[in-house]
Amino acid sequence: MKIVGGKWSNWSGGVVCKPKAFVAPKDEVELAAAVRTGAGPVRVPGTGHSFTPLNATDGTIVDLAAFDGLKGFDPHTQVATFGAATHLWEIGPLLHPLGVGLKNMGDIDRQTIGGVVGTGTHGTGPTLGSFSDAVAGFRLLLANGEILHCSPEENPEIYAAGRCSFGSLGVMIEIAVKVRDAYKLSEKNFLMPIDELWEKLDDLVASNRHFEFFWFPYADVAICKSLNETDAPAPEPRSAEYMRARGEKRGADANLFEWINEILPYAPFFLRRAHRLFSGGMSAGDRVRWSHEILPSARTTRFNEMEYAVPYEKGPETIRRIVSEIRRRKINTGFPIEYRTVAADDVWLSPFYQRKTATIAVHQYHRVNTGPLFDMCESIFRSVEGRPHWGKRHTRTRAEFAEIYPKFGEFRALRAKLDPEGKFLNSHLRTIFEG
Repeated sequence: MKIVGGKWSNWSGGVVCKPKAFVAPKDEVELAAAVRTGAGPVRVPGTGHSFTPLNATDGTIVDLAAFDGLKGFDPHTQVATFGAATHLWEIGPLLHPLGVGLKNMGDIDRQTIGGVVGTGTHGTGPTLGSFSDAVAGFRLLLANGEILHCSPEENPEIYAAGRCSFGSLGVMIEIAVKVRDAYKLSEKNFLMPIDELWEKLDDLVASNRHFEFFWFPYADVAICKSLNETDAPAPEPRSAEYMRARGEKRGADANLFEWINEILPYAPFFLRRAHRLFSGGMSAGDRVRWSHEILPSARTTRFNEMEYAVPYEKGPETIRRIVSEIRRRKINTGFPIEYRTVAADDVWLSPFYQRKTATIAVHQYHRVNTGPLFDMCESIFRSVEGRPHWGKRHTRTRAEFAEIYPKFGEFRALRAKLDPEGKFLNSHLRTIFEG
């Protein structure tokens, strides 16, 4: 948690607030008291990897650092239970000695399990759901200090809604996650001309456990990556300490990438050359590693991000429209567009609710004005029934969410029942649920 001079800021520095109080409860009794008596809004930001003001508050920020680690594992059901503040980079080393691993992971492992579940964060794969979809149950502390056990059998309505609720229902204390036998993945990286990619995209998605691509808008090739299970030999898995440090280390390529992003706003004539340079030089070699080591990547250059989930069949036309507009408007950006796929789920406010999805993410360097790129992209996403990632930039309103989420009205009613005084609602969440 980043606190300087009494102010909290998120990872990118794009969201800053000055709460009345910071509290770090050591157990559930202290947590319940902090929530009950603390000045609202009460927010629990984890590592601050959300780019929206989900956790901005002039009330109380709760640090859940004491609520971490592996709390239990049932080998018969293959369900592992973690404290909500457990970092993703910790989870692989905790599970691997038990012979199991997460079914999937996202691109970054700096977040907490509570954060990625709460915002519907995801990886890629047409048969693989988000972190929210993998939840078998959770314990939820309400505004009045009561703790509920939520699962398909116990409080099933709260389970259905709460798996992606971005801290609007209460504070997740523990989360039970469905896991599987430990597995290794073989990674292949390759470049593909854009026109060829459109011809082969469906086959590439269908024939690989994971497939994604990155497209620098002023380049004519995509950086493609596939991951598939393998029995090939792999090095022994690294320690938790190594995994923690790995995500903070910056190599020569990352330094060059950051330096170019620093100068691009002042040197737009360098855009095409930079994108071609990145596209030719960012495709890593092939490798085999255990799943928790190979799925996430180190992302040390700070940025702000917008990501939308669109119906799978509309994915290719959507990214083509975005790139066409970037080129037509000569928008300056030093980052690629990221394209992934996610399976449908039944989580009420999941961006993947009841539909197979393509996700498209756009980024801007943290010192760059996001308006020209993000505003243009969001207008296109709106036109194709896009649903925004809850932790990434968007400007959608309550009326719009009611149109794109069939269960939105039921979620609002449940939220109001569980938190009638709005203890967990900051101004951003009030816009979503009340404005």
